[in-house]
Amino acid sequence: MLLKALDELKKFVPTDATVDIPPAIALALGTVETSDIQPLLGSTLHTWLQAQYDAEGFDATGPSVAARLLHAVQAPLSRLGTAAGLAGHQATIDNTGVHILSTDTSKTAFPWQVNQLRDSLERQGYADLDTLVQWLEDHAGDSPELQAWASSAAGQRHRQELFTSTADFQEYENISSSRQVFLALGPVRRRLERFELARVLGLDLLQELRDQVRTRALTSDNENLLRTYVYPALAALTIGHGIPELGLRLAGDGIELSIARVDDSNAKEADAGLDQLLRQRADKALTSADRYLRHLTDYLDRTASATRFATYFHSPAYTAPNQPVVPVNTAESRIFKLI
Repeated sequence: MLLKALDELKKFVPTDATVDIPPAIALALGTVETSDIQPLLGSTLHTWLQAQYDAEGFDATGPSVAARLLHAVQAPLSRLGTAAGLAGHQATIDNTGVHILSTDTSKTAFPWQVNQLRDSLERQGYADLDTLVQWLEDHAGDSPELQAWASSAAGQRHRQELFTSTADFQEYENISSSRQVFLALGPVRRRLERFELARVLGLDLLQELRDQVRTRALTSDNENLLRTYVYPALAALTIGHGIPELGLRLAGDGIELSIARVDDSNAKEADAGLDQLLRQRADKALTSADRYLRHLTDYLDRTASATRFATYFHSPAYTAPNQPVVPVNTAESRIFKLI
């Protein structure tokens, strides 16, 4: 494990534990490391960091690459692990049953207090995961191990689509910088890339953009195209299509309504008229997306040539500007078509 000592946990989570990490939280730390940290690092970098951490004389506060990476790893690991272990930490199990702590001077926290603490730790922990990924990106050239990560499957997993981070999406649509929302919208974004952007960009230009994003080799023209036209359109499309999709959750025993309230009464049914507000928000996003896509098409048609955006220029998606419009119906037409 990449977090073993109570003092390490206390750097990120306030706790009055005095000897060891509480057992329920220690177990949860191992689960979070396997489910959330290892996929980001990849097995090779994770194994290398573990070896550095376990080595005799390792200075976790030093300036080495391993020490700095460990600090970036332990932040999300400690917060998400503690959040995941809170439920088990609230009770003890022995031969006589399940018990909670209740004495004259101490008692178990109320459920709403536990929930607030868990939510706070999870929000910060997921933000820490974004920080970890960005740290790996920013320092990809600092050591052979990080260079290998950048070109590995783990280093390119978050670059398999045009949006690579929560922060990039947040620039165009407000999701409160939530990594959970960004990840939940992933299937919607990827589907819209293929169905909507491919229709406008053409499959070849879309694949060119994807390849350059994945390999961190964006040309200046393509980066400008992404940030000025493609990202705003894709973000608005994602919100428009994502609102109705994320409003329902496929659970193990059926389909659940998953619309949360701002207050502590999330179990209540949705307020009357909430469906109208959600529909209005989705419709507004789709209207904006349609405008962005028209601007994108107009820009590419005006700009593309044999030397600039050549992939688009030679694709069926390209339409030469200022072409005369061929009328669908004329006075001589024997059959009139409705358009």
